[in-house]
Amino acid sequence: MRIWITMGLMLTLLQAAELKHISMGNFEYSLITDSYDAYDSKGEVMKLYAEENNNDLTFILSLTLHDKTGTCSDKSLEDGSYEINGTTLTLYSAWDRLGRAYDAPVGARIQVYELQPNATFKRISSRLYIETHRKKQDQNSGMQYLFSPPKNKKEQKAFEAYIEEVETRFKGTFVFGEEAKQLRLEVQEALRRKMQTAWH
Repeated sequence: MRIWITMGLMLTLLQAAELKHISMGNFEYSLITDSYDAYDSKGEVMKLYAEENNNDLTFILSLTLHDKTGTCSDKSLEDGSYEINGTTLTLYSAWDRLGRAYDAPVGARIQVYELQPNATFKRISSRLYIETHRKKQDQNSGMQYLFSPPKNKKEQKAFEAYIEEVETRFKGTFVFGEEAKQLRLEVQEALRRKMQTAWH
């Protein structure tokens, strides 16, 4: 019975998605790229499943590969890419905005996962730099202190609250200055590699 349920799930997924089998270590995985177009959001998401001996699929993680959310001219944009190197899986994400989407995030994140003996993945690092809205649009947010250092305890507290909120929401460790610039360059380069691969 379980096999038939799994086969039915796979057929349903195949109708709306692209399926790719990959091997990492001694384990087999299904990598499913699923498209969506609902309300004001359109894009693609990658989902990674471990393939079990009894033909079951166990969900591991997901990554947004492309997303446009918003009206025709005012959109929040997200692009992602993944790379596999031996038993290491690296996820790259970039956020941007179009038009007057003032409260859409802009920034980048790199997450690195390492394959574990039980076929799961452990996140070993996650670096990010995110501006959650357009500069000078929300003077009540601690984000403003990314551009001019806090001058007193109240401003420092607001800045720390902003960093904590972003780290929780986007699941990573905030980086600053040259490290933030390097992070964004690495993500841009990974997205460029993705585009080159798509054209070959």
